[in-house]
Amino acid sequence: MWLDLIVTEQNELNLTYKICLFGDSGVGKTSIVNRYLTNNFLTNIKSTLGAAIHIKYVELDKGKATLQVWDFGGEEKFKFLISSYAQGASGGIFMFDLTNYDSLINVINWHPEFSKVARRVPLILVGGKLDLEQQRICRREDALDIKNLYEFQNYIECSSKTGENVDLIFKDLLIKILSAQGYAQIKLI
Repeated sequence: MWLDLIVTEQNELNLTYKICLFGDSGVGKTSIVNRYLTNNFLTNIKSTLGAAIHIKYVELDKGKATLQVWDFGGEEKFKFLISSYAQGASGGIFMFDLTNYDSLINVINWHPEFSKVARRVPLILVGGKLDLEQQRICRREDALDIKNLYEFQNYIECSSKTGENVDLIFKDLLIKILSAQGYAQIKLI
């Protein structure tokens, strides 16, 4: 588990966690990260090649947490890099597009590669593009089946375009990471 822990003179925690974000190309991984970091939605985002690393500082009641969000490029040709990028992960987000059933099924392919090197870390399944409800193909029941089968700790649907539930995803995952690390009593501010 990749975790840096620094206790300052005032007994404040300074925690660092690595969060990996996986899913097929075009499901909205970079958009969700951009919305979380900047509260903006960009329409013309290029596909991530390899991985992009983003930093977010989160205030805690007893210090702060630094989230290193690793946005993994979703093209098939990069899957062999998953185990390298996932090394030391504190948590993971597996994302699919609610308007693309194949992207939900492909979560099944992403999960084992990640789990080989990042065992027993909190994982969240995310259905993106909730704003395209009229074009929705993936049923909530199907996503919940995958959540339960692969032991994801939560399933959340979101929209990077509207911002709906984006913060909730990262807050929920951080709370689960803190709890797994023995910091269940720490609260997010």
